Amino acid sequence: MLKRVSIQNFKSLKDVTLNLQKVNLLIGPNNSGKTNFLKALEYFNLSVLQDDIASERLARKVRHTNSSDSMSIGLTFQRNDEELEFNRKFVFTNGINLESSQRILREGVVIETNEQGYPDVAFLRSQLAYLRVYKPDPNKLTQSGLVANKAEVVNADASNLVGFLDLMIGKYRRTAFDRIEKDLNKCVPEFDEISLDDAPATDELKKTYGDKSFKRIGLTNNKQGVTYWADELSEGTLYFLSLLCIINQPNPPKLLLLEEPEKGIHPRRIWEVMKFIFQLAEEKDVQIIITTHNEHVVNAFSSIPESVFVFDKDEETGATSVRNLQKDIIEPTDRINEELGLDKIDLTSNLGEYWMYGLIGGVPSNVQ
Repeated sequence: MLKRVSIQNFKSLKDVTLNLQKVNLLIGPNNSGKTNFLKALEYFNLSVLQDDIASERLARKVRHTNSSDSMSIGLTFQRNDEELEFNRKFVFTNGINLESSQRILREGVVIETNEQGYPDVAFLRSQLAYLRVYKPDPNKLTQSGLVANKAEVVNADASNLVGFLDLMIGKYRRTAFDRIEKDLNKCVPEFDEISLDDAPATDELKKTYGDKSFKRIGLTNNKQGVTYWADELSEGTLYFLSLLCIINQPNPPKLLLLEEPEKGIHPRRIWEVMKFIFQLAEEKDVQIIITTHNEHVVNAFSSIPESVFVFDKDEETGATSVRNLQKDIIEPTDRINEELGLDKIDLTSNLGEYWMYGLIGGVPSNVQ
């Protein structure tokens, strides 16, 4: 499990360290640095294990947003009784120099030593496999989708959901596909079947993919004998279907990054979505980091305030500050009230409402 993330000079993240839990929630106003945190993790994966050219291009882009001459990202994993540390540092000079020492995985990737010696490189690869920031775009699901493309992993925007579901029917019918249908029916009872049908390709698709096969997604109500195709479904329903596919992938990422899972979801459905997310963490041993602007999602973390991180941004310096709800807000508040002889305030009794009122921070500066 990813235990700790330290970031210096990545966009607004001048110097932040988060000690993570199994499921983590990032809250704060727009532009406070929540997405930057997820992007830093995605970038670490990109620069360490994947594309050198793309990572250098991003490093140059980040350089223009920094006053510092360097940028670094460090990840500490807990494996059994040992900690494994991996650090990535960029030094901005006339070009982009990748600073490294000791044993390296790829150029510029420092693998720190510990009491057990050098950590296993394969472990790092296993923890970062399929890492991406998921932010499904329901509009892309209304279009015909390419099939027969071996799409076992859902794209970050869920644009390949047609190909993914088509493969699940043929290869994982009794596992992944059946779970997705079952979960969908439980939360949206009017639909009991996911349907796929051949669809003509648009000129744009033909130009991009040539002579390939395409299908469209529909949800069926067998009692009524009616199938509603994607362009007839609400954005919320399509978004919920995307979440179920992400959660029930045959090989979900060990670290799942998810932006605003409440988007387009009816408030009464949000708790069901969160239950599936917590269930995924437990059943498949997946660590999850979520961002949100929704008080119902925040309320789902009332019993685990140590998993909530409050992001704020200094308007003068542009730097992001991050506080842990339990360690940096609740415990200090309790100590002050005890010293003053006042009753403790149970901020977790209605966490989402207290957050909306601005009592724990993480709200726009003009909100009091």
